[in-house]
Amino acid sequence: MTANDNRDLRERFAALRDEDAAGAPSMASVLRGPAARTVRWVPVAVLVTAAAMTAAVLVLRPPGPGPSIEEAVAQAQSISDWTAPTDEWLTLSGLEIPNSVPSLSLSSVTLPDEPHEATSQGDSR
Repeated sequence: MTANDNRDLRERFAALRDEDAAGAPSMASVLRGPAARTVRWVPVAVLVTAAAMTAAVLVLRPPGPGPSIEEAVAQAQSISDWTAPTDEWLTLSGLEIPNSVPSLSLSSVTLPDEPHEATSQGDSR
């Protein structure tokens, strides 16, 4: 390598350094960096505040007037008269679903006349 080659390389590297320095931020802006990052939080803070205000309005809004007693009774009657469209599938030929719950009494259970001896004479429990 000759001296001209070295000078050429120095000039090229200097041009690259100048190009990089032109695109780099200043030291003052680097030191102020965290303050500049808070600007990113402003839209998030605005959205959170708007959501909180909307929730507060929805929760604290007084309820509207409810239906009158007559309307409520009419609605309850219409609901109690409703039958499922598949109710007809429940009717089986010759089989009826009982309307009451069966109960067991002593008359429906046959008890043995004499209790069987479950233990032997020498065995005590």
